[in-house]
Amino acid sequence: MEGIFWRSLRNNLRSVYLLGELPPYPLVLVMNHHSFYDGHLVWFLGQLAGKPTSLLIAEENLRSFPILSLVGALEANRLREALRRLNRGEWVAVFPEGRMGYPGPLGPLRPGALWLAKKAGTPLLPVATRVVLRGFEQPEAFILMGKPLPPEVSLEERLGELLTQLDQILRNTHPRQIPEGFREVLRGRRSLEERVQPWVEALKRLWTSL
Repeated sequence: MEGIFWRSLRNNLRSVYLLGELPPYPLVLVMNHHSFYDGHLVWFLGQLAGKPTSLLIAEENLRSFPILSLVGALEANRLREALRRLNRGEWVAVFPEGRMGYPGPLGPLRPGALWLAKKAGTPLLPVATRVVLRGFEQPEAFILMGKPLPPEVSLEERLGELLTQLDQILRNTHPRQIPEGFREVLRGRRSLEERVQPWVEALKRLWTSL
């Protein structure tokens, strides 16, 4: 089933870009939720870090996307199982806004992620992400990793700052350029003009040689 996720990301996104480091220890990952691909990206981050990762999502959403349960997703009310997985050294991810929202500022946060981190004695890892259509045919995903936080720190403030920072970076970057500091961690489907460019260049060379 993991292969389905890989193909979905590669076939539907142009690239996934990352800025920041992935900690090697258990934690509660908290991410804004403004895109269909956010669940895919949570899974992908766990793959990059080599950590089994469980996403806590509403039961109705798990019914709508049952494939998520095959890659570790849990109903949001299964907190004891989430704690067990954290105690085994795994990651647990939460969309603390509690729902998918329009891609704007961070919405109000629910307390579940903070409760989990306190109970498990693990840090919170704030992650800001945007899946945006810029200067290419396919959308691109940008992931900005924050620093691990103790549960006592204001998660809403820090995650909101990260999301604002990411939006500013994208606004100030040419739509066909990679923002400074970001690295491509997954190469997906190229735009039509990128795919035909080698043929165009070859034809130009042929014409000039005639």
